[in-house]
Amino acid sequence: MKKTLLATAVVAGFTGAAQANSSVTIYGLVDAGLAYEKNKVTQGDNRIENRTFGMQKFTGARNGSRWGFKGSEDLGNGSKAIFQLESGFDPGNGKSLQGNRLFGRQAYLGLSNESWGALTLGRQYSIASQTIAPKGPFNSGYFQAGQLFGAFGSSTYGRMNDSVKYMSPDFSGFKFGIAYAGNHNKSEFEWDGVDKIETKQASNWISTGGSYDNGPLAIGFSYDRYRTNARTAPDISKGTPAKTHKGTVHTWNLFGNYDFDIVKLDLGYGQVRGAIGNKNRANVEMEASSIGLNNLFTPFTQGMRSDGLLYSQTNGYRQQAWTVGLTIPAGEAGKVLASYQGSHTKNNDRGFDGVKGNLHIFSLGYEYRLSKRSLLFAVASMGTGRLKFNDSNAHPKAKLSTSLVGVGLQTRF
Repeated sequence: MKKTLLATAVVAGFTGAAQANSSVTIYGLVDAGLAYEKNKVTQGDNRIENRTFGMQKFTGARNGSRWGFKGSEDLGNGSKAIFQLESGFDPGNGKSLQGNRLFGRQAYLGLSNESWGALTLGRQYSIASQTIAPKGPFNSGYFQAGQLFGAFGSSTYGRMNDSVKYMSPDFSGFKFGIAYAGNHNKSEFEWDGVDKIETKQASNWISTGGSYDNGPLAIGFSYDRYRTNARTAPDISKGTPAKTHKGTVHTWNLFGNYDFDIVKLDLGYGQVRGAIGNKNRANVEMEASSIGLNNLFTPFTQGMRSDGLLYSQTNGYRQQAWTVGLTIPAGEAGKVLASYQGSHTKNNDRGFDGVKGNLHIFSLGYEYRLSKRSLLFAVASMGTGRLKFNDSNAHPKAKLSTSLVGVGLQTRF
C-alpha cells in the first residue's frame, strides 16, 4: 500500500516547514526470481558459451526493484510544485543500482498545471520510455532471450541526466513531450606562452514523442537524436595527440495495440541510424547505448578496423527492429503473454562493408495476480541469429543461439 503522508513531522525532516496543502508519497516494489540462461555464439573454430542459474539474471525481471518519494504542493489556480526521488536496488544482494547512485532511477523537480502540463528538471526518463516502453505484452522487461532490451536495444528506453523536460496535458487521449539534455563546456590551457591546448564537450540528447490512448486503442511514437562533439587534451608526457569524437545517432519507434477483449494485439517497428553501441558519448551519460541481444555478436567484429571500434560503435551502423505480441486473459487473475521480435542490422563504414545481421526472439510468459499488489510470473524465451561477412574465408558466419527460463514474484508497497 502506498503511504500518503501530510507534510507533518515525518516529512519535515527533508522538506523544512510543513504546509497543510503539501503531500509526500512513499512507494516502492520488490521484484525477484530464479532463472536459467544459456547462450552460445560460434564462428568457425571460435566459440563463446555461457550458462547461468540463480537470482542474478532474473532479479528485477518484470520491473526493476525500487523505493522512492514523490510529492507535490498546491500553488493555487491548478498549479503544483512537484518532485520525485527514486532509488533502484538489487534485492539479491541489497546493493544500489544505476552506478551506485542514491536516486539513480529518477531525481527531478518542477511545476505542473492542469491546463498546460508539466515542466521538470533533473535525471528523468526519455520520452520514449513513457510512450513506447510500456507497449507490448512484455513491455521492455523480462530479459527476453537473456537480454533486457531484446531486438530493439535501448532505443525504446533511457534516462537523461541534467535534463529539461516538458509533457503536455491529456488532450482527449493524446499527449506529447520533448526533453533536452546536454553539456557544453570548453577549456583552454596555455603552457609557457607557447603550447595551447583546447578541450571541448558539446554533446546533447533530444527526445520527443507522443501517445494516444482511447478505449481499446493505444499508439505511441518517439524520436531521439544523440549528438557527440568532444575533443580531449593530448597527453604530452606520452606523446598522445588530442582526439576528437564526433557522431550523431537517430532512433525512432512506432508502437501500438488494440484490445479485442479476448486478446490484445501489439505491433511495433523502429530504426536506429548511428553508433548506438558506443558508450563513449562524453558527459551526456545517455544510458541508451545497448543494442540488446545483438551485443553478443560484437566480439566477433573485433579487429576489423584499425581503431578498434566494434560493429555497433561507428556512425555507419543501421538497425531495423519489429515485434508482434499477444496478451490473452486466462481467468480472472491470470494472463498469457506471447511475442516475436526480429531485427536486421548492417554497417556501411569502412571495415564493416558487407556485414549484415539477423535476429529472431520468441517468448512465452504467464502472470498470475495474487492480490492488488502482488503477482507471480514465469517466462520462457529463445533467440537465434546470424552475422554474415563479405569475406567468408577470413570471417566465417557467426551464429547465435540463446534461451532463458525463469519464474519470479513481485510485490508493491
